[in-house]
Amino acid sequence: MMKTVQRMKKGVLLIMVSILLVTACAAKSKNTGAATPKEAVTQALESARQLDLKTFNAYTDNYIGMKWDFIGFPVEKEYKVFGELLQPYIIKRKRYEEKRRFAEKVVENLAWEIGEIQEEEDGAKAKIHLTLTNKDMSEAVERYVMWITEDTIHDIEYLSGAFSVSGLVDMVSGIVNECDDDLIRFMDETDSICTMDVIVTAYKDNDGWKIYLTDEFINAFMGNIETIETEGYSERLEK
Repeated sequence: MMKTVQRMKKGVLLIMVSILLVTACAAKSKNTGAATPKEAVTQALESARQLDLKTFNAYTDNYIGMKWDFIGFPVEKEYKVFGELLQPYIIKRKRYEEKRRFAEKVVENLAWEIGEIQEEEDGAKAKIHLTLTNKDMSEAVERYVMWITEDTIHDIEYLSGAFSVSGLVDMVSGIVNECDDDLIRFMDETDSICTMDVIVTAYKDNDGWKIYLTDEFINAFMGNIETIETEGYSERLEK
């Protein structure tokens, strides 16, 4: 009987400790949000540069929603940026580490200056004038595309003389498996700097101020990396 009572006491004690730990963790993890638009954009950019994506998501509208398959099961979460790094561990891509290195390289030289901040009369939104500086990723991407094109043409010319299926498979596999590391190499070799002026919108919700992630803002803090997709190739690459 005595042993049973002792076990019950231990069980109650463990439950109480568990509740206290859960409560403490919940209080610690709760994000109160930014008190001002300036704090929100500073937190968003600083966490992007550090690739602290939990904090980045807390101060932005990065999360879009859950993607579902045709049966109705959740497949993956959708985000505006850094989506491949934010999936649950069990469904992360095989090339996660390469994607992580690539993302770190994109934001490691990010710098910014905060200009005028204009809050709306209702106090729910604000316009923030930013000057963002980073390595010119568009140049690195263009040089990478040129290198891939030249290398592929060379391999095709070689295979046309002595065609082999295994050779073609090796060529394609090499491009697919090595592209991120090779792109990182071109990023390291690029000295050009791009500076972009953007106006970012902050909005206020129950947790405080947060930042809208527009395509223009994402492209700016990622070093103008989307230029080729939106504006096409330069004359040199077209030639």
